[in-house]
Amino acid sequence: MLLTTLESARKALADELARADPDRVTTSQAAEIVTMCGEVERFVLATKVLFSNRAAQGITWRNEGHRSAASWMAERSGTGIGDAINAIETSEALQSLPKTTEALRRGELSGQQLKIIAGAAAQNPRSETELLKAAAEQSLKGLKEEAAGLRAVVGSAEQEKARYAAIHASRYVRHWADPDGAFRLDAKLTPVDGAKLLSALKAEADVRFHQARKAESHENPSAYSADALVALVTGEPAAVSKDRGRSGSTRATGPRATVVIRVDATALRRGYAKVGEMCSIPGIGPVPVAAVRRQLSDAWIKIVVLEGKDVMTVCHVGRSISTHIQSALEERDPVCVVPKCDVAHGLENHHWDVDYAQCKTSSLAGLARVCSWHHNLITNEGWKLTDRGGSWEWREPPGGAKFETGTVFRDTG
Repeated sequence: MLLTTLESARKALADELARADPDRVTTSQAAEIVTMCGEVERFVLATKVLFSNRAAQGITWRNEGHRSAASWMAERSGTGIGDAINAIETSEALQSLPKTTEALRRGELSGQQLKIIAGAAAQNPRSETELLKAAAEQSLKGLKEEAAGLRAVVGSAEQEKARYAAIHASRYVRHWADPDGAFRLDAKLTPVDGAKLLSALKAEADVRFHQARKAESHENPSAYSADALVALVTGEPAAVSKDRGRSGSTRATGPRATVVIRVDATALRRGYAKVGEMCSIPGIGPVPVAAVRRQLSDAWIKIVVLEGKDVMTVCHVGRSISTHIQSALEERDPVCVVPKCDVAHGLENHHWDVDYAQCKTSSLAGLARVCSWHHNLITNEGWKLTDRGGSWEWREPPGGAKFETGTVFRDTG
C-alpha cells in the first residue's frame, strides 16, 4: 500500500540523513545525491498533487480547526496558502488530463512544469500532447511561451474577448511582509496594462539610473526600478515635464508609456487571431485583436502590422489625434459620455463610429471620451456607444443587458 511505502521511505531517509556528512563524500557523489533528490522530489510532488483533491473532499481539515482544506494543507506542508490552493486545483484538473497524469506518475514533471501544463491544457485539452513535448524538449521559459501561445488560440473574436475578460476579472494587487520586515508586492494584470506599467517604470528608472551615474553612485538596476515604482505611484517622478494647459497653469506629467503591439494583417482584418497568427506585445505575450483596436489615451501605442515577415505599416495610435482635436474633445466631453456616468479622471478616447484600425483617421465627430470601466465593456463585452443625433446612447450587447442603459444629450454646436 502506498501509505506504508511512504512511511517506510520517510523513516529510512530520516535515519540516513541523521548520519549523513557532506564532507565525507566525493564531489561526484554529492552531485549524484543532488540529482537523485531532484528525481525523488518529482515523485513526492506527483504523490502530493494526485491525492490533494481527495484529501480536500474529506473533513480532516475541518476537524483540525482549519477554515479550508488549503489552509490545512499549507500548515501541514509548510508552504503558502497560494501553493496549497494551486495543488488542489491542479489535482482536480488532472482528472481530465490523462497524459499529464501519466507523465506525473513517471516523475517526468517538476512543480512549475505541471502548473503551466495543467493551466493551459485545462482550457484547451487538445494542447496537452504539445505541452508535454515542450516540457521534455524545451526550457521552462520555452514551455511558458508555448503555453501562452496555445492558450491564446481561439475560434472567434467573442472567445478571444472572453479569455481576455477573464484575465481582467481576476486582476489583483497583493502585499505581505517578509520575515525580515521587507514589504513585498505581487500583481496580476492584463498583458496591455502590464506592458504600460513596465514601459512607464523603465522610463522613470532610466532617468534615475543616469542621475545616479552623474553622482557616481552605483546600485543594482532593480533598485532603481523599485524607486521608480514608489515615485510614480506616490510622489513626483524624476522624469517630470511641465505642460502648460489652456488655463495657463502648469501640471507635472510623468513619462508616457510606449507599448509596441505586433499583429498580422489578416488577424487585424478578421478581428481575432488564429493558430500561427500573431497579435502580441514583445516580452509580454499574446493580446486580443480587440486590444489593438482600443484607443489607449494614456500611452503611446505603436501597432506594427505584418504580412508574413514584411512590415506593412506602423501606426502610432497615440499620435493619431491632433492637439487641436484633443483639446476640443476634452472641452466637449469633460466627463465620461455614457449616460449616468460622471467620471472625470482617467478618461480614454474611443473611436465610437469606425475603429481606428480601419479608418486610420481621427475626427471630433467620430470620437468620444469614456472611462476605463465603460471602455472595457465596449472592448470585451460587446456594449455599444452610438450617436443619436445630438445625444449619446449606451446599447446593451446581444443576449441581454447586465447594466442599465440610457441616453444623454450633448451640445453638438
